[in-house]
Amino acid sequence: MALEPKTAICRCGHTMTLTRHRTWCEKCCEAVYYHEKDKNRHRINSIYVVGVILAAITFLTYIFMEMIAVPLLSA
Repeated sequence: MALEPKTAICRCGHTMTLTRHRTWCEKCCEAVYYHEKDKNRHRINSIYVVGVILAAITFLTYIFMEMIAVPLLSA
């Protein structure tokens, strides 16, 4: 879906013309977003995914300690 052309500057300083919601910078290979809200949404989504992965690892560690490690050490 083509949008109205918009000039944007990447964090590395490269200037590019955006016609899509997200374009990749040719110099640093970082995503450059047409709208600021899409950039914020991507950041919040990334934080959420990392949080869910950490919660799953913590839960699995707890289950391992309670059901496997403690009974083996007390026997």
